[in-house]
Amino acid sequence: MDTIFITIAGVATATFLVLSIFVMVSSQRRRRDAIDRFHYRPRKQLMVGSQKHCFQLLNDIFGQRFYIIPDVSLSALLSHKVGSQNRHEAYSFIENKTVDFVFCNKRTLRPVCAVKLDDGTKSSNDIGSDPKDMEKFFRSARLPFVRIEKPAKLDRQTIIEEFSRVIYETSILDPKKSRKSTKK
Repeated sequence: MDTIFITIAGVATATFLVLSIFVMVSSQRRRRDAIDRFHYRPRKQLMVGSQKHCFQLLNDIFGQRFYIIPDVSLSALLSHKVGSQNRHEAYSFIENKTVDFVFCNKRTLRPVCAVKLDDGTKSSNDIGSDPKDMEKFFRSARLPFVRIEKPAKLDRQTIIEEFSRVIYETSILDPKKSRKSTKK
């Protein structure tokens, strides 16, 4: 009687594996065939509205010294592999999130500052999407983070004042205190 159950279980397992492989191969084939059915075209503009306005102002002011890169993902900018923290959980806070601009040193391409436009219209319940949450990520990384409120009304003087304030605040952070707060 035990051999019958073992045989049935073996046949069921083998059948399940064969069906799983068949489904996987056929779904991959369907996806590959689907690539040929879809067509794309370039967008007319990469940026519009307040993002375009802000990009142009930032380039006018800082473009000689820094590359200004739009729409950078946090996972490309910040490493979640710090100390003995839970890396999966740390990554979950930054995955699929972006900043509007990143300033990079032209010689080394090292990130120097991140910028997030906050016009108050984006409301997401996703923890970490709020610019106030993002400030915490960048503070722990000791990377200046500039949150620009009301970007549609932005001017040169406001940008200079905000960048000066944020860079000063980042420069006075205590590295030991910053590391301790990331361990919590």
